[in-house]
Amino acid sequence: MKRYKDFREECLILEHPNLKTRILDKINPMNAIKDKLADLKALPGKLKDKAIDNLQKKMDKINPLSPLNKKVTQMRKDKIGNLKDKRMGLKTKIKGISTKIDTLKKRVGKK
Repeated sequence: MKRYKDFREECLILEHPNLKTRILDKINPMNAIKDKLADLKALPGKLKDKAIDNLQKKMDKINPLSPLNKKVTQMRKDKIGNLKDKRMGLKTKIKGISTKIDTLKKRVGKK
């Protein structure tokens, strides 16, 4: 007996054979860019080089493992780490100030 999930997958593939590929293309635009790059590499000329550079830049923006995105991610992680350190420092200052406030409130309440 087939499960509904298996049946649904089979029907989608049989009724709409390119639906799955269209969905994957929308999710992963890298394939389309790679196809364009392959087409451009066959052409001669200087414009080809500029077009390839532009497509390479687009791929770098999309690809999370590109050196450009790795550098940006590392910078963001460093900023987050610095802000966390500042937050911890401020929390300790708040604790010190709040204890001072509490002691002053106790002194004022006793009089």
